[in-house]
Amino acid sequence: MYKPIYIFIGLRYLWNSHLPIFKKIITIFSISSISLGIFSMIMTVSVINGCQYSFKKNFLSFIPHLIITNKNQKINKLNFPKNILQSENIEKFSDFINSKVIIKNKNIINIADMIGIDSNNCEFLNNYNIKNVLPTLFLEKKNIIIGKELAKNLHVNINDTISLIYLPTHKKELFEKSFKTKTFKITGIFSTNNEIDYYQILINKNHALNFLHYSKNLVTGWRIWLKDPFSSSKIKNLKNDLILLDWKTEKGEFFKMMKVENYMMLFFLILILLIVICNVIIIFTINVIDKKNIIAIFQSQGLSNKKIALIFIILALSTSIIGSIIGTTMSVILIMQKKILDFIIHLFFSNVKIPINIQLHQIFLINIVFIFFSIISIIYPTCYIIKRTTYKVLSDE
Repeated sequence: MYKPIYIFIGLRYLWNSHLPIFKKIITIFSISSISLGIFSMIMTVSVINGCQYSFKKNFLSFIPHLIITNKNQKINKLNFPKNILQSENIEKFSDFINSKVIIKNKNIINIADMIGIDSNNCEFLNNYNIKNVLPTLFLEKKNIIIGKELAKNLHVNINDTISLIYLPTHKKELFEKSFKTKTFKITGIFSTNNEIDYYQILINKNHALNFLHYSKNLVTGWRIWLKDPFSSSKIKNLKNDLILLDWKTEKGEFFKMMKVENYMMLFFLILILLIVICNVIIIFTINVIDKKNIIAIFQSQGLSNKKIALIFIILALSTSIIGSIIGTTMSVILIMQKKILDFIIHLFFSNVKIPINIQLHQIFLINIVFIFFSIISIIYPTCYIIKRTTYKVLSDE
């Protein structure tokens, strides 16, 4: 039966009862550095994932990722650019009626964003929590649903009436026509804990068409939701004088702030990786140099250079695997036990909640990268010492 002796020698160099205390400390330190490195990497990547997931859920799920319209914001339904559907990134789309209006209650005036709703384009309202009151918009009566914060600013509640004032968008209309006013009854108030609570109002699509003097075939444009909102810039090439509005341009400052945050997290991620890799290289190099006389003895006894290199590769591999298991276990336990993580965060920051989203494939990739660098870091010093002739090493002893 074949017994690979280099595996047993490599594992014996990792840990045995006869090792000196200093070498045991080096082994423990090397395992600890890999564990802390993997722990830090997993936590940092999970925080980045959590921030993106929270942003998508709490912000991007309430606004369209792309809007297709024209300069006049009046366009025929038949002019929809079907070539845009070739993109695999598109999740759903619908036409919409939209306009800025003045909303008035007695002496209180505010600006609102009016959206016309019908039964065919109300899927995006799933997160609004208005399933019970949404059917009231499909009645012939002039009903309206408004945001919670907007209702507070106007001092109104359900069953109160408010007035909508339409301002013409062109100068000619501004002088030729008087301001059109219509009264609506509030049948519902939505709360999303999002900025749309401050300005968005929902009315029946037919009422919106009449209010804006649109014919039945006219719409403001099309709202598009993407599977990956962060790659919205890839969709281009619109024809017929159409304009493509990206959420990144509409929320430019917010998007820039998020990019800066991601770059900072990425910088810390790279910094952690470099520090840990340097520690691993130094520790393994010291370990190999310490055993140069043993390498010379192996050579004098006829052990091939390949098997000598495999001994130290087994040493690096076993060290990195143990460190990976410990680091991964620590990070997963801390992420799963949110109470412990919240307690640690509150020791340094008060009233701060850090979203965390763990991805198994990223954990696997991080572990593979660390194991790979551990093996690479021990190959060079091993090959360097193996190349030295045996008599030179033994004569130094």
